[in-house]
Amino acid sequence: MFSKLSVGQRLAGMLGLAIIVATALTGWGLYGLSASRDSLKSVYEDRLLAEAGLRDIAENLLKARTHINGAFVDAEIVLNTDKKPAHALKAGVAAEEVKYLEEKIATIHKLWGDFIATNLTPEEKTLAAKFAESNGKFEAEILLPSIEQLGANNYDGLRKVAEKTEAAYILAEKDLDALVKLQLDVADDEYKAAAARYENTRLVSMAVLAVAIAILLMIGFSLIRFIARALGAEPDQINTAATRIAAGDLGFAIALKADDRSSAMAALSGLQNNVKLLVADAGMLSQAAVDGRLATRADANQHQGDFRNIVEGVNATLDAVIKPLNVAANYVDRISKGDIPAKITDTYNGDFNTIKNNLNTCIDAVNSLVAEAKNLEKAAIEGRLATRADASQYQGDFRKVVEGVNNCLDAVIGPLNVAADYVDKFANGIIPPAISDQYHGDFNVIKDNLNSCVHALNSLVADANLLSQAAAEGKLSTRADASKHWGDYRKVVEGVNATLDYVIGPLNVAADYVEHISKGNIPVRITDNYNGDFNTIKNNLNQCIDAVNRLVSDANMLAQAADEGRITTRADASQHQGDFRKVVEGVNATLETIVEPIIAVKNAVETINTAAGEISSGNSDLSSRTEQQASSLEETAASMEELASTVKQNADNAKQANQLALTASDVAVRGGEVVAEVVSTMSAINTSAKKIEDIISVIDGIAFQTNILALNAAVEAARAGEQGRGFAVVAGEVRNLAQRSASAAKEIKELITDSVSKTTEGTRQVENAGNTMQEVVTSVKRVADIISEIAAASVEQSTGINQVNTAVTSMDEATQQNAALVEQAAAAAESLVEQANALSDVVSVFKLEGEGSQNRRASKSPMRSASTGSGHASHKPALKVVATPVAVVKNGTNDGDWEEF
Repeated sequence: MFSKLSVGQRLAGMLGLAIIVATALTGWGLYGLSASRDSLKSVYEDRLLAEAGLRDIAENLLKARTHINGAFVDAEIVLNTDKKPAHALKAGVAAEEVKYLEEKIATIHKLWGDFIATNLTPEEKTLAAKFAESNGKFEAEILLPSIEQLGANNYDGLRKVAEKTEAAYILAEKDLDALVKLQLDVADDEYKAAAARYENTRLVSMAVLAVAIAILLMIGFSLIRFIARALGAEPDQINTAATRIAAGDLGFAIALKADDRSSAMAALSGLQNNVKLLVADAGMLSQAAVDGRLATRADANQHQGDFRNIVEGVNATLDAVIKPLNVAANYVDRISKGDIPAKITDTYNGDFNTIKNNLNTCIDAVNSLVAEAKNLEKAAIEGRLATRADASQYQGDFRKVVEGVNNCLDAVIGPLNVAADYVDKFANGIIPPAISDQYHGDFNVIKDNLNSCVHALNSLVADANLLSQAAAEGKLSTRADASKHWGDYRKVVEGVNATLDYVIGPLNVAADYVEHISKGNIPVRITDNYNGDFNTIKNNLNQCIDAVNRLVSDANMLAQAADEGRITTRADASQHQGDFRKVVEGVNATLETIVEPIIAVKNAVETINTAAGEISSGNSDLSSRTEQQASSLEETAASMEELASTVKQNADNAKQANQLALTASDVAVRGGEVVAEVVSTMSAINTSAKKIEDIISVIDGIAFQTNILALNAAVEAARAGEQGRGFAVVAGEVRNLAQRSASAAKEIKELITDSVSKTTEGTRQVENAGNTMQEVVTSVKRVADIISEIAAASVEQSTGINQVNTAVTSMDEATQQNAALVEQAAAAAESLVEQANALSDVVSVFKLEGEGSQNRRASKSPMRSASTGSGHASHKPALKVVATPVAVVKNGTNDGDWEEF
C-alpha cells in the first residue's frame, strides 16, 4: 500500500508523523511544566512568601526589643526632688520610641494577618496558634507596657519592663523559628516531588522521541529509493540535459539504464529525438524557400501531438502567403497610374498586415496631400494667411511639394505680418522705429503709411514728456501745443491740457492753505465741493486746520491758567495725535518741571516765615534772660570766694583718705589672689570628677550596647541552627560579661555621681566666696580710686575756682555786650519776618490743585501772630513743631532696628 502513494503523499505522511510526535512531546512537556509551575507557585506563595513574612516578623520583634533597650542609652542624668542625681528619659527620644514601637506592632499584626491568610497545613495551624499565644504575651507584657512607660517618661518603670523582655522574646522567637523551619521542610518536600516528576517526564520523552526517529528513518529511506527510480539519473544530470535542449543543443547522447522506460531521464531522451526531427523538417522548408520552391511542404505524418500541429501550421502559413502578395501587387499598379483605390479592409495577420497597413498609409498620404491643397485654398479665401500645410506629416517628395507651397505663401504674407506687428505695437503703446526695408508695389505704400503713423505718435509722446518735465520742475502752467497735431491726436492733446487745468486749481488752493498755516495764519475750513482724491486732500487740510486750532486752544487755555495762577492745569494730550501729541506732552512735562521749584519755594517761604517768627520770639526771650544772667553773675562772683576756701580744706582731707585707701587696697588684692587659687583648685577637681563620670557613662553605654549585640548575635545564632550553637554559647558569655560590666559600672557611676555632686556643691561655695572676695577687692580699689579722684579733683577745683572768678568777671562784660547784640538780632528778625511775608504774598498767587490762596494765607496768619508774642508759652510750642519731623524719622529707624533684633 505504501508503494502506491505519491511523493507528496509520502512527504505529507512523514511530516504528519513528525507533527504528531512533536505535539505529543510538547503536550507531555507542558503537562510536566504545569505540574512544576503549580508546585513552584505553592512553594513561592505558601512557603517562600510566608517564610519571608515570618522573618520580617522576627526582624520587627528584634527591632522593637532593641529600641526598648536603646531608650536607656539616650537617657540623661538629672537631679530629683531630693537634689540627688537620677536617670530620666529624653522627652523627644521617648516620644519617637513610642511612635516607633506602635509602628512595629502594627507591622507585626499586618504581616501575621498575611501569613494566616495563606494555605496552612494542620501542622502549620498548630504552630501558628502557639506563636500567636507567645507573641500576644510578648506584646501585652513587654511592648504595650514599654509604650506606656515611655509615654510617661518613667525610666525606672521602663527598666523593670526591660528586665522581663528576654524571657518573653525568647519564647516568641522559639515558636516563630519552628514555623520558619516548617516552611523550609515543606519547601524541601515540594522540591523532591518536582525532581521526581522531572525525571519521569525526561525518560518518557526520550523513549517516545527514539521510536519516532526510527519510524521517520524507515520512511525517509523508502522515499529516497522511490524518488531515485522516478528520476532515472542524478538531478544535476537531468538539469544539464534539459538546459542544453532548451538552449537548442541537440547534438549530445543521453545514457539510460537498460530497463529504464518510464523515468524522467527516459522522457527527456524521447523529447530530444522529436525535436531533432522537427529541426530537420524546418531546415528542408527553409532550403526550398531559398530555392524558390514555394510549393514544397513538410510531411506532418512523421510527427505526433503538438509537434504535428507545428508542421501543419507551417504548411498552412506557406499557403497563406501567396494571396496577400497578389493583392499588394494590384494596389501598387493602380496607385502608379493616379487611380487612388479605396483602403484595404480585409483582415491579415503578421507581416501581411504590415504590408496592408503600408499600402493604406500610401493611400492616406496621397489623399492628405489633396486635402491640404483644398485647405490652403479655403484659408486664403477666409483671410487666414498664417495657415500652412503641415509638411511633417509627409515624407520624401510629398514633403518637398508641401514645403514649396508654404514658401510661396510666406513670400506673400511677410510684408503683411510686418504691418500687423507695427499695428499691434501701436495698440500696446510701443512706438517702433520707421521701416527702412525695401518693398515694391502695394507693399511700399503700406510701409509709407506706417512710417507716417510712427511720426505722429512720436510727436504726441514728445509733448507728453514736455508736460511731465514741466510738472517735475514745478512749471504747472506749461501746456502742449495742440496745433502741431491733426485729427484725433489734436483732441488728445487738448484733453490733456484741460485735465491739467482741472488738477492745478485744487492744488493751488491746497498750496495757499499750507502757506497760510506755515506763517501761523490759520485759515477757515474749506467749504467748496471737490470730487475723488481732491475731496480727500480737502478733508486732510480741514483735519490739519482742526488739529492746529486744538493746539492753539490748549496753548491759550494753559496761558490763561498760568495768568490766573492755576499752575497745576494741564492740556489733554489724548485729544492730539502724532507730533502734535508730542508737543502737548512736552509742554505738560515743561510745566511739571517749572511747578516743582514753585512748590518748593512756597514751602520754603512758609518755613522761613515760621522760623523768622520763632527767631523774633527767641530774641525777645533771650533779651530778658540776658538781663537776668547779668545780675546772677554778680551774685556768683561773691559766692565763688567762699567756695574757694572750702575746696582747699577738702583737698587736704582727701590726701589723707587717699593714703589709707591705698593700704586697704593692697591687703584686699592679696586676699583675692588666695581665694582665686582655691577656686581654681576646686574647679580642676570638679572637672576631673566629671570626666570620670563621663568615662563611667561611656563604659555603661558600651556594656549596654555589648549586651544588645550579644543578644542580636544569639538571635542570629539561633537562626543559623546547629552551625550557630557554638557562636550562641560565646554570645551568651559575652552577654553575661556585659551585664556584669554594666552592674559594676552602675555602682561606680553612683559613687562618682555622689562625689561629683558634693564636689560641685563645694566648688559652687568656693566660687561664691571667690566672687565675694573679688567684689571686695574691686570695691576697695574703686574706693581708693574715687578718693584719689576726689583729692585730684579738689586740687583742680581750687585752681578752677580762681579761674572761675576771672571767668565770671569776663562773663559779666560779655553779658553786657550780648544784650546789645540781642537787640540788634531782634531788629534783624523783625526785618526778616516782613521780607518773608512779602515773599509769601508773591508766591501765593500760584494755586495748587485742591488748594486756594486764601486758605493758604489764612493758615500762615496764626503762626505770624504767635511768633510776635514775647511770652515763654508762645515760644516753646513753635520749637516743638519744628523738631517733630526729625524725631519721627529717628523713631521709625529705631523701631525697625528693634524689630530686626
